[in-house]
Amino acid sequence: MSKPVLPSKARVLVSAHIKRQGGEAIAGLAASNGSEVTLVAAAPGLGAQELDGIDAAFFSRDIHAMPGRPPSNEETRSFFRLLDACPNLKWLHIFSAGSDGNAYRKLQARGVAVSTSPAASGKAVATSALAGILALNKRLPWHYANQQARAWRAMPDELSPLPLDRQTAVLVGTGHVGTVLATCLQALGMRTIGVNRSGKAVEGFDETMPLGQLDGLIGLADWLVICCPLTDETRNLVDAGRLAGLRREALLVNVGRGGIVDESALIAALRAKRIAGAYLDVFENEPLPAESEIWTLDNVIATPHSAARISDFNDRVFACFLDNLKRWLAGRPLANIAG
Repeated sequence: MSKPVLPSKARVLVSAHIKRQGGEAIAGLAASNGSEVTLVAAAPGLGAQELDGIDAAFFSRDIHAMPGRPPSNEETRSFFRLLDACPNLKWLHIFSAGSDGNAYRKLQARGVAVSTSPAASGKAVATSALAGILALNKRLPWHYANQQARAWRAMPDELSPLPLDRQTAVLVGTGHVGTVLATCLQALGMRTIGVNRSGKAVEGFDETMPLGQLDGLIGLADWLVICCPLTDETRNLVDAGRLAGLRREALLVNVGRGGIVDESALIAALRAKRIAGAYLDVFENEPLPAESEIWTLDNVIATPHSAARISDFNDRVFACFLDNLKRWLAGRPLANIAG
């Protein structure tokens, strides 16, 4: 964990929305720690003198997208241009759980601590993954196709699902999402095997194995669940070779990042029914291109990187930021520092 020290007076770059809606809460938190925090609203016209004094920043979701309006990449780019011009920036808190963007790596390279907000969306992502597993296991896409065709069809024996309490889930990633999901799957009687870097035991998993032993676990999986960050180590982790190691009855769930799975190889495996199906919330290219074959595969449930969406997401992110701001003001280690 990183432990940047905040001076008694600090300037934090935020959106105009956060300054307006969250200023009172931030001021109260600062006062309770004997500190003074000045919020600076991000705007293209900020001068060098103002930017020189910025100590910290909060990349909130409203910068990326406000309710009722699509994501604005230009607003995001403008915010990060300001961060690049802040020579004394020490800490950035971001609204997402992932921190695999080039903009974050650029800041980290100059010594800026980047913290994330996994607690804001972990349960939502885990329950989305659970919904995908239940829907695929109970053959809901097959039933929905019959509903659209107004066809009353009894499920053939060969489509009858194996009970969940006779199935095994291999979860790559034992963080907040993986732990919540594993606990839910255990409650349904499933065997859960967690995969992380070290193989360190994590509550909620029947057993935990190191990433280096993934190949030996692939063949055990009824469900291969990707819920880890995208890093140099996990990029293209699930390639054609590992997909070939899955049994024909196995299914894949990806709520991590699209770049962890070789999408072309996955499409080929799904098209040929070499694996039974997939629930995908993340993709190599987003938005998913209209010409992608994923749209037409009858054994896939695809959602538009929306597993984390909940009505109070922004409030939860703000709570994560406040918690870390409190830590920073007290000179304590920040939570959820990106590696």
